[in-house]
Amino acid sequence: MAATTCKAERRGDETSSYKVTIVTNTATAVQEVEKAGDDDASDFTYDGTPVMYAGDKKSTIVISLGAGQCQALKLPEAYTKIKFSNVDESKLKRGSNLNANFEGGNNVSYFTPRAYSHVFSHLSGDNVVFFGLQYFIKTYLMGEVVTTEIIDEADAFIARYMADVRVAGPGVDFTGGYDYTMFPRGDWEAMATGDYDATGASNEKLKGVLPIKIESLPEGTLMTPGVCAFKITNVHPRFYWLPNFLETLLVQVWYPMSVATQAREFKKTIQAYSILSQRVSQMAPVFGLPGEFTPESVEEDNLAIHIAQVFDLLDFGYRGVSSHETAALGSGAYYTAGLEGSDTVAGSRMLLKCYNGGDNFTNIFEAGHGATSVPAAEHSTITSWADVSPDADYEEYEKAEYNAFRNMIKQYMPSFAVSLVSDGFNIWHAVARLWPSDVVPADGGESMRAMLTKRLNALQLTLIRPDSGEGVETLPQLLTILNGALPEHFEEDLKPLAPLFPAGDPYEAKYNEVVQKIRAKLGAGPAANPFRRFKGQQMRILQGDGVALDTVGDMLASLLANGFCANTVHFGSGGGLLQKLNRDSLACAFKCCAMYVGGKMYPVGKDPIAGGKKSYGGNPPVLREADGVLRNRGEYSPDGDIIRSLPMSYDEFLNGVTGDALVKVFENGQMLVEQSFKEIQARAKITKSTLETTMRMALDNLASKIDFLQKMSSDEAIAVRLSEAACGSKWKHTHGSCLEELKKTFPKYVGAFDKIGVTSEMTSADILSLIKSKCVCDKSAKKNIFRALEDNEPEAAVKAMGDRVCITL
Repeated sequence: MAATTCKAERRGDETSSYKVTIVTNTATAVQEVEKAGDDDASDFTYDGTPVMYAGDKKSTIVISLGAGQCQALKLPEAYTKIKFSNVDESKLKRGSNLNANFEGGNNVSYFTPRAYSHVFSHLSGDNVVFFGLQYFIKTYLMGEVVTTEIIDEADAFIARYMADVRVAGPGVDFTGGYDYTMFPRGDWEAMATGDYDATGASNEKLKGVLPIKIESLPEGTLMTPGVCAFKITNVHPRFYWLPNFLETLLVQVWYPMSVATQAREFKKTIQAYSILSQRVSQMAPVFGLPGEFTPESVEEDNLAIHIAQVFDLLDFGYRGVSSHETAALGSGAYYTAGLEGSDTVAGSRMLLKCYNGGDNFTNIFEAGHGATSVPAAEHSTITSWADVSPDADYEEYEKAEYNAFRNMIKQYMPSFAVSLVSDGFNIWHAVARLWPSDVVPADGGESMRAMLTKRLNALQLTLIRPDSGEGVETLPQLLTILNGALPEHFEEDLKPLAPLFPAGDPYEAKYNEVVQKIRAKLGAGPAANPFRRFKGQQMRILQGDGVALDTVGDMLASLLANGFCANTVHFGSGGGLLQKLNRDSLACAFKCCAMYVGGKMYPVGKDPIAGGKKSYGGNPPVLREADGVLRNRGEYSPDGDIIRSLPMSYDEFLNGVTGDALVKVFENGQMLVEQSFKEIQARAKITKSTLETTMRMALDNLASKIDFLQKMSSDEAIAVRLSEAACGSKWKHTHGSCLEELKKTFPKYVGAFDKIGVTSEMTSADILSLIKSKCVCDKSAKKNIFRALEDNEPEAAVKAMGDRVCITL
């Protein structure tokens, strides 16, 4: 029994034969028709609506056309009865070695990241974090997703979208007609009813579901490029085209996978510099656990180590991404790295919806507080306190900013953490005079310093957020000023340094040489720990500007080079974390790899002469080999390059391969395996071996750039920043400076003020004019400096800086 529809479509000129599009529940095809004779018995009458045919199989079909149908189909009025051969041209594969009349098969397409590129170009081995497939399955594939309404809408759209692309030439009548051959309506209608074999009976179990299966690695798995992450196969031979149809949707797994990989690399980079600066968890005495950051302790991830670093990288990406869905996927991927601080609320909400089987993410979210944000000032909550009109009194202006700071701390005094953006006007004035101020306003209350002391004693976290400037330069400068202005917040007795590399390892000698340079910079003794840090990690700078995977390493190196521990800074990344990626970052691809037809396996692959995009020929099982690394089954060279693929045979396709890491997670509309987010995080953890590699890269970076980076906190550079601080909150307007007061607070830099030529008698405008003309690089020099750093050419950066003592104002 078949439902048959004829679409209004005339193909050809006046001398050619007539063709109509026939849509049935088994196929859609263009058939050549001719006028039937009086002796041709009609099989059914078509009046413009679907017809049910329950007759015998026939080689020729005869149809009587109802009133008005000749005109609708643009046939001559004499064609009231037509006939055509019952042959489905669309299923003939002429010249194919499959069979003479191809009637379907099982097609397999697989998804893989093929290479490390762009920000990942320094990586090798299994560092790709597979994540995001479950979101797409639950959002787009699960349950009854094929309905008559959707089919009607798609049919009409495709007929217009692909209209007449296969017909050209004189005499073709396009008016009122569209190309209905491009949409396999019959196949979709079979899915809608579940009647795949045209029996005439609906199958309730299969009704409206997609006849596919998906086999995948467990999410969170660490992969090497080239390995199959997941594959999709049609489960009924009729729908051999469906895997390819779904590739465009499912290839978008590239995005959450790339963000998950990047978040892990961010964390690994911060961990590497944490180890190099001999960081110790503030939670170690609370839990009675070892708190020293080492490759072993980071891999073990005990509670003290874990809690210390959950906010090291914050997700600030909501405003910088292209869509709400991008924000949800990207932020959700961020959490796979075991990080917990995000202002992108869409991420945790997506995980609660799509990765919450057995309430596993609810437990992370509620019981473990594993996805959180904190009270944080936004610029307007500070700047709205001040009268910014040109004639406003500059002293009242400063008082207003100071009271805005105090108000923020006061309002959220009970909160464990509070973040205060401080560059609404003049970040240098804020950290040198407002944050450490003992001033109690006339209307009462506590000074800023008094409230900060209370928070310190209560073991609370206070964050100072600059949101401008270049972190490589400004971070060590801000910390140097804070160390002088709020010394009570810094630890005094630091633990002696321990060896980080095996005895005799050249990297231990390199590390000791770097440490000695840092000690010399600070004037510290030969055995001193030079990596200054805040008490209990309870005050930190929150750097949220310009933070990306290719910039954070130099920012961290600058901290260490100037004598600060990595834990003095929180990093917040927006576009750098969630947006500065594309499908080529991991060279992700979705490829048809095999066809199973008539009991045989036909491998499919590509190998372009231009190179670079060769695919695995055949359906790959993924096996974990003796070295613990997952690989597509095959023969490999000692360097890890595949020599010969060993794909699944037809028998293996039916019965499976022992040890195959790919697990069937979806079939016929049903989710078969629910991924636990806690298990995803566990699989994605950073391993000792990859962290040790990153440590060595970090030390190489620090050692090569230390001479340039230490210029950032030279006495003259700090004197420039304090001179800027002396210009006050209303720095653009001409008024007296507070330089004399700052000289008393920071006596170390009195000589440096003289050296750069700044005096107490100068107005704020005079000071800024001198700094811009004599001390700060111009835009061209700044551009050359950062290009040189990116290219690992620190000598060129020193040359570009010349005799200037600061890069930016």
